[in-house]
Amino acid sequence: MRISSSLFFQTGLNSINAQQSDLMHLYQQIGSGQRMVTPADDPLAAAQAINISQSQSMNKRFADNREVAKRNLGIEENTLNSVTLLLQDIKTRLIEAGNGTLSDQDRNTLSNVLSNARSSLLGLANATDGSGQYLFSGSKGDTAPFQESGGSIVYMGDRQQRLIQADQTRRIAGSDVGADVFDRAAPGTSGYLTAAGGLNSGSGLIGKPALADPSGYGVGHTFTLRFTSESTYEVDVSDAAGNAIHTYAGSGYVPGEKQTIALQGGVQVEISGRPAAGDTFTVEPISAPAYTATPGSGNADPNALALGTPRIVDASLASPGDAFSVRFTSPTAYEVDLVDAQGNVVQAAVSAGSYDPAGGNVLSLSRGMELYVQGAPAAGDSISVQPTPAGASTDLNIFHTLDSIIAGLAQPLAGDDAMARFQNLLGSALQRIDVNYNNVLTVRSSVGARLNELDALDANGSQRALGYSQQLSRMEDLDYYSASTQLQLRTSALEAAALAFRKIQATSLFNMQSG
Repeated sequence: MRISSSLFFQTGLNSINAQQSDLMHLYQQIGSGQRMVTPADDPLAAAQAINISQSQSMNKRFADNREVAKRNLGIEENTLNSVTLLLQDIKTRLIEAGNGTLSDQDRNTLSNVLSNARSSLLGLANATDGSGQYLFSGSKGDTAPFQESGGSIVYMGDRQQRLIQADQTRRIAGSDVGADVFDRAAPGTSGYLTAAGGLNSGSGLIGKPALADPSGYGVGHTFTLRFTSESTYEVDVSDAAGNAIHTYAGSGYVPGEKQTIALQGGVQVEISGRPAAGDTFTVEPISAPAYTATPGSGNADPNALALGTPRIVDASLASPGDAFSVRFTSPTAYEVDLVDAQGNVVQAAVSAGSYDPAGGNVLSLSRGMELYVQGAPAAGDSISVQPTPAGASTDLNIFHTLDSIIAGLAQPLAGDDAMARFQNLLGSALQRIDVNYNNVLTVRSSVGARLNELDALDANGSQRALGYSQQLSRMEDLDYYSASTQLQLRTSALEAAALAFRKIQATSLFNMQSG
């Protein structure tokens, strides 16, 4: 085989170029500290590195989100701490106002003190976060949550919480809705509140109500006592939406004595003093029940049936929005239809049973619900069971409570009837402020729980970030010991290739002949 001189030269040149290319690649690796100068160096590792880098960037974004959430929740915690201290002071002032030795001037001074406290509370309720957004306005961050409207303070925000993506699968509320802080009871709160009619003319006083039987069928109803004389009264029973259920008469009250009146269904309240005919006292639940039951408008006798609050006995069978119509086919038998919100029958006779007019009956409504009914129905009578409408609840707006007691303290008290009206107003205000105070504490505990969760997510995020960095380092970072060895090897190979090229270049026919 004949090898030309040009082949000799080309082969030598190619060898030198290859060694120089490898050496240049090593220079780039050592200079950048990266094992992969181009994706072609390790296509699989390059693709994995892109995925890990994206995960690392998302993890950093979540960490930044958590910092925003912690800052907002920290501001809210400080605000709620101030609200707590202010409510404690308000409660102290209300207890002080109950001192019977205070003069009208003293009470007027307390009215001014509470008026200033109300202004401070309004400022806290309209607090902003670090970016100028209102803390308690829901998603309407540019709208003051509590504003004057019609002479009273009302909530003007919405009920949408501002959720922050704190992790891949977790969104945390960065604030709370103002209505859930200043205008409701803590979730799960049971019990009752009292109020006396503003036009009462007697000296009757209503005490704090109690639940004689927390599971009683009447728990959840609103009771209004109307005195027809000093010793007799009628009780109007209504549901959480204000619909009348039935009315019954009571007697046996001894004027001037303190007496506990047992209301139907497990609720009782203390009455004292001398109520006048026409005086009214209301006993209403702190929290509205999930369902209400009312007698049909076409019933033969609207007061024939005493209805309990519908109960969910098996939550796994209940479906939100379920509504029922109970039809008495005879005085001793009933059928239950599943209906829609307008009362149209969706499924007829989903349940049926016998009824005892002489005693209490627990009717099975199907879908995990039951209803207590007592009384003598007529054939054709009906009962409507509906979900409690949204917004049907006891007024627990803290500003309304303060407005009423501020106005009451500013009025001069002359006579037993005026003093009784004031004492009833004061008792009602104390009950409501207690509910508001407990709710603020509940919200504060929720804020603390969210801050703890953010700390836990931060710890997990830090561990995840360390794992991502280690994986990227293993894929991308250069092993300098190996690279230094390869550099020495490639340098020697380049020198050898150059030496070989010089030897080949010196080999020719003329040189051989001259030798």
